Amino acid sequence: MDELKKQVQGEGMLARMKYRRQVQNAFSGKRPAIAKGEVMRQEHEHADFIEDKFKNDDFGFNCLHYSVSEASGVLKVMVVNKKGGAGSVRVVTQDAEAKAGEDFEKVDTILEFNQGEKQKFVEVIIKDDDDWEPDEDFHMQLYHATTDEELVGQDTKTRITIIDDDKPGQIYFQETKAVQALATEKECEVIIERRNGSDGVVTVDYVTLELD
Repeated sequence: MDELKKQVQGEGMLARMKYRRQVQNAFSGKRPAIAKGEVMRQEHEHADFIEDKFKNDDFGFNCLHYSVSEASGVLKVMVVNKKGGAGSVRVVTQDAEAKAGEDFEKVDTILEFNQGEKQKFVEVIIKDDDDWEPDEDFHMQLYHATTDEELVGQDTKTRITIIDDDKPGQIYFQETKAVQALATEKECEVIIERRNGSDGVVTVDYVTLELD
């Protein structure tokens, strides 16, 4: 139980680190921007590069990592029937940072392959919104069609990254030089601006520093 707790906490920490890094990149302008409404679908990691001994003997995904923009609408994911015989396999989406119902439509279906049929596609609907958020992942997993057990193999799970096409903007101080205030004044106003985009609600932390 302790080992499982450590693993879960570790995964949660990695997820938070990834989230913060993406937020920082977005507000600093380092994140590659895509246009609002731009349709983008990319394949990054193919199962061909995995050694056969690490793959499932019967079924697997052709691609192990997809990227898709929010505006793409639908992503087609290929499932391979390696032996080409008649058979079936269950395909299920799994939440990660992206959640079913909010960021995509849940998939839980059984693919039926006829004799000689070596590939089929599963369609997953990607949902678009007008709020900015970091890029988010979810997964698809293959299961045994009758026992509902996860299929073993490094090609039985694929990751899908949803690329946000909204523009949060960047946070700046309005005054680039030192802000001056009289010692007799009780307050000093420092103006912070949000430029180059204003989608979604954003927050920023701040702290005062004493200088020698």
